[in-house]
Amino acid sequence: MIYTPKLPDDSVNVSNESFLIQAFKLTASLLIVVAIFYALMIGLITLIVNNITPQQEKKLLEYVSFDVNISNKESTYLTGIKDKLKACSDIPYDVNIYISGEEIANAYALPAGEIHITKGMLSKIKNQNELVFIIGHELGHFTNKDHLKSMGQALVFLTLATLMGDDYNLLGYTINAGGAKYSQSAEFHADKTGLELMNCAYGSVTDATKLFERMGEGKSDWEFFLATHPNFEDRIERINTIISEQNMDTTKKAVTLENF
Repeated sequence: MIYTPKLPDDSVNVSNESFLIQAFKLTASLLIVVAIFYALMIGLITLIVNNITPQQEKKLLEYVSFDVNISNKESTYLTGIKDKLKACSDIPYDVNIYISGEEIANAYALPAGEIHITKGMLSKIKNQNELVFIIGHELGHFTNKDHLKSMGQALVFLTLATLMGDDYNLLGYTINAGGAKYSQSAEFHADKTGLELMNCAYGSVTDATKLFERMGEGKSDWEFFLATHPNFEDRIERINTIISEQNMDTTKKAVTLENF
């Protein structure tokens, strides 16, 4: 038998699938690759951070600095609360606390060992107990090394964003969703640590949830879908569970907030 080769027909390089199906498969595959890479990198960063010694962390923070607009230098009143709470922690370096001029209600811990509380947040706080819990929460970020983990997370996010280009597309939202959930978990842990520091330093956690109760009025769960902080209802529920499990006191009268 003599073999007679034949030329391929015109359909050999043409897929039977529609363009939309092919695009969907490619996008899904890319999302899976990005998600796996992100999870692996976050896991690696967490492993590294959890094994950093207090001495190494203190040395690392000597090389970190942030330019933040500060309207008021360190307040003696806030520093007194911070020092009392910090004495119950194992934070190996100095932590400074400042009031910033922002009107939005916020408080945040920076990797340089600084806590900033905005004027907007202070305007919502009704007594010293609420302020103590907020400062304890921010100290909790240092205790849990969230400031180091957030630096690593930001580096991973920047790397992926650079690979994707300047457009903030579906991949960007996917990464942001993962980062939001990661940050929300850190907030829950900081709440727990803040409660424990407050209970240790003051022997009571009275009104620890009152600020969240007021700030959560009229808010819906959808507003927290891609947020770095969990919704107030969940936070209040978890805080009350911790209070109950650890039998923390909530009967002492709240302390009046001083003017500063």
